[in-house]
Amino acid sequence: MKKVALLSLISIGLILSACRRDDDDAGPKPLTGIAAFLNGEFEVTRADYNGSLQTGLGNIPLAGTGTGTQGSYVFDARAKTVDYSVESNITIDLFGQMIPVPINVNGSGDVTYNSETQFVIDDPRYGPMTYNISSKTATSCVATTRYQNDTTIGTVDILMDVYMEKK
Repeated sequence: MKKVALLSLISIGLILSACRRDDDDAGPKPLTGIAAFLNGEFEVTRADYNGSLQTGLGNIPLAGTGTGTQGSYVFDARAKTVDYSVESNITIDLFGQMIPVPINVNGSGDVTYNSETQFVIDDPRYGPMTYNISSKTATSCVATTRYQNDTTIGTVDILMDVYMEKK
């Protein structure tokens, strides 16, 4: 009787492990939701900004569309990584003098898809950057993120709308 029970347990174990192997052999699960939409390469076509320059003299409002904007985001949804580069110029009106300030953000990091409208890039250099997606079409979207940077004039603190088009 003990041998029958032992053989039964071994048989059940073999059946369960075979079932698990069949599931593993089925291949990767299809991508869905925002991960499926973002998987691949996007070209940055425009960057709008709204925020302020914080100086020792006070806060100077900043709003507009960046000039010379270019860049890309390359998402690998299965590996949960992204490589990105965004270059643009914002203009600061400082006592009637227009001063261009370059925005250069590039790097790579892990990406987490929090919802259908939000993802977070965890960049080793910049830290976590949250993006909220709006104006999504079949091939494009606008992703809004916060950008902060210390400059020689003061600290730039803006929300940047990054317009992305799927390549």
